[in-house]
Amino acid sequence: MRIPSWLCAPVALAVALGASLAAHADPLGFYVGAGVGESTVQSSELLPLQVYEHPTGWKVFAGWRPIQMLGAELEYVDLGSKSSTYYNGATGSDYQHASASAVGAFAVGYLPQPIPFLDFYGKVGVASLHTNISSTINPSGQVFTDDTSNARFAYGAGVEVKFGAPALRLEYQGFSTSGGDQSLFSLDFAWNF
Repeated sequence: MRIPSWLCAPVALAVALGASLAAHADPLGFYVGAGVGESTVQSSELLPLQVYEHPTGWKVFAGWRPIQMLGAELEYVDLGSKSSTYYNGATGSDYQHASASAVGAFAVGYLPQPIPFLDFYGKVGVASLHTNISSTINPSGQVFTDDTSNARFAYGAGVEVKFGAPALRLEYQGFSTSGGDQSLFSLDFAWNF
């Protein structure tokens, strides 16, 4: 496959700049960051309605990468809150509300690769997940609620581009539940110390 000539100069410049900045980064391994993106809050446990919402979520995190291939991360994730009304035919409208948040701890593994300013990573851990889901069925006004906090398996994967101390990450992470995984797909900004 040939790379178009108009793309060669920008790619070479980006690689040279990234390598130069990565060489000057401080090797302590500590980092902090924040991100925002689209989350999924769902539950199939509230019958007769299934809840499946996509609010805007955000997170803050701190981590330590003491060696090249392994690190640890703590984070708070707010998966957002969303309310929706659904028309259900002759009987009126049904109402749903969903919100979720989590505090998690992760082990982070990095794939070895030759480009110093680019990282591919995966993470696994545990999170205290709090979900609040409610549905109101009309015309009866019957309300179904699920307000729980439980320890859950958490996982994620992403890619990070470093520009010296600052870095951008694109990450997907999920929290496993029996009614459907809660998740966040986010664009993160990190600062490496």
